[in-house]
Amino acid sequence: MATPLHRDPTTSLRPGRVATREDSGAIVPGSRWTRPLWFDGRFLGARDLERDQDDFLRRQADLGRAAGFGVVHGLMVRRVAPSGQPADAESIVISAGHGITPGGQLVTIANDLTVRISDLAEAQSLGVQFGLSAIPAPLARARTGLYVIGLRPVQFTANPIVSYPTSVQGQQAHDGDVVEATAVSLVPYPLPASNAASGTLNAAAARQIFVVGNPGHTSASLLPLAMVSIQRGAIEWLDPYLVRRESGPEFADLRFGLAQQAAQQAFLIQYDGQLRQVVTTLAQKNASARFAATDYFQALPPVGRFPLASLNVDGFTQLFFPPQADVRLRLVPDDELPALIDESMRLAPIDLTLPASAYADLAIGALVALPRQQFVATAATLPEVPLTSALPQAPAPGAPINPLRFRSGVATAAPTAADSTAWRNAIGTQTYGYYIRRRSFPMFVSQDHATAPSTTILTVTAVAGTSGWTLRATISPSSATGTVTFADGSTNLGTVDLMAGIATLIWPSLATGTHQLKATYNGDTNLTTSSATVNQTV
Repeated sequence: MATPLHRDPTTSLRPGRVATREDSGAIVPGSRWTRPLWFDGRFLGARDLERDQDDFLRRQADLGRAAGFGVVHGLMVRRVAPSGQPADAESIVISAGHGITPGGQLVTIANDLTVRISDLAEAQSLGVQFGLSAIPAPLARARTGLYVIGLRPVQFTANPIVSYPTSVQGQQAHDGDVVEATAVSLVPYPLPASNAASGTLNAAAARQIFVVGNPGHTSASLLPLAMVSIQRGAIEWLDPYLVRRESGPEFADLRFGLAQQAAQQAFLIQYDGQLRQVVTTLAQKNASARFAATDYFQALPPVGRFPLASLNVDGFTQLFFPPQADVRLRLVPDDELPALIDESMRLAPIDLTLPASAYADLAIGALVALPRQQFVATAATLPEVPLTSALPQAPAPGAPINPLRFRSGVATAAPTAADSTAWRNAIGTQTYGYYIRRRSFPMFVSQDHATAPSTTILTVTAVAGTSGWTLRATISPSSATGTVTFADGSTNLGTVDLMAGIATLIWPSLATGTHQLKATYNGDTNLTTSSATVNQTV
C-alpha cells in the first residue's frame, strides 16, 4: 500500500479547489517551483533527481538574495609583495572567505589563494574551459585595460563510476559526482573616458561609480572583489573598494536621493587608500603633501581625511578644496569625530569636475582632532577660522543658504601671528586632518504672517596690527533674529548669527583694490530682509 503524503492542511488544496482559484486569479502557478512528487511505485529517473536538486538550488539562491549580495567574510584581494621587495607585477592573493553573488549563489575560498593574472580566464571565455561554447581565448599576456576580478560558482562532473546497463550496449562509465566549485575570473570594464590617461583611470573610475552612479554591468553570477588596471599583462594598480561591497540589503525606494550606505562606505575606504598612497609616494620623494584634490581625484566622498600640509596657518589659506567653497578650520574633540562623520556620510559626494559656479554653495568643515583634555585647554583660544583659497578664485555667483555652522555668535578676534603659532602647535605632527561636507538648511517664507521692514547698517574697520578687517552689521529693530550674510562682490564671505541685533565677521585680509562689501540680513518671521553696501579701498 502506498504511504500517503502528509501535508499541512492550512496550505494544501484539493485539485478541484485549485482549479477554481486558478481560474479566479487567486492562485498563480509557476513552473519555476515545480518539483517531483515522490511515492512508492514511482519509477526513479535521473532527470527527476536533477529537478529536485535544481529546486533546492533555486530556493537557496532566493534566500541568498533576500539577505543582500556582497562579501560576507574575508575575500580581500591584494598584490603579492615579498618582504623588502616591490610587489609582483603579475600575482595576486585572495584571502579565505565567502560571499553571495547578486544572483544569490554562494561562493567560497577555503584557504588563501595565490594566482597569476595571466592564468585567470575572462568572463566570455570561462565557458570555453567548461565546454559550453566555442569562443577563442585571448592572449593573456597581451591584456591591457581595466578589469574586475570576481568569483563565480561553477559545476563540473568527476569521479567516473560504472553504470548499470540501460541498453544492449552493456555497461558504461559515467562521472559519479557533481562538484560545486568557485572560479576566479576577469571581466573587462569599460574605460570611464576615451581620453583618460593611464594614471587617472583610478580617479575617473571612482567618479563614474560613486558620483555618476554607473558601476557598469556584470553578470548576476559574479561577485566583484577588486578592480585592476593591466598594461600588457602586468598589474599597474589594484583597488578593491571600487567594486567590493559588504553583504547587506539594498533599498531602491523612499531614499529621497540618499546614497546607498554600502557604496558610501566603499567610496570612503577607496578614497582613503588612494590618498594614503599619494601621500606615501610624495614622502618617498621627499616632496611636500601640499596639493589640490583635483591633482589626483575627480571626486571626494562627503567625509574623509585630507593632508594638513595643504593648509597654511600663517595666512589661513587652503589648497586642497575648490577655491569657491566656504571652508572653515575648526578644532574638534576626537571622541566626537565619529558622530560628525556618520552624519555627513548621508550627504552627496563632492564632484570635482564641475564648473566653478557649482561650488558657491559648498560648505566644508576642515577639522583638526585633539584628545578631549587638550581640546578643552585649546579650543577657547582658537575659535573657528575661515580659510581663503591659495589659488585665484574665478567669479562664482550665489551664496550658501544658511549653512550649518559649528559655532554661533560674533567672532571675538581676528587671526593674528599668535593664532598662527597656536594652530601650528595644535596640528603638531599630525599628517592628516578630517573634512566633512556641511549641510544647508532651506529658508521658509510664510505668506500668512505680516512682516515689518528692517534696516541694515554696515561698518568696515581695519583690525589694528594685522591685515584683518572687521565687518559689523547692525540691524534695526534690535529685536531682529536670524542671520546676516557678508559678501565681497559675488564672493561669499560667510553667514553669522545675530546677537542683540548685531552680527560681526572678522576677515583675515582683503586684496589691494576697491571692494564692494555687502551685508544682507536674511529676515525672520517678523521682519523682512534688508541689506547695506560699503565700498572699501585697500
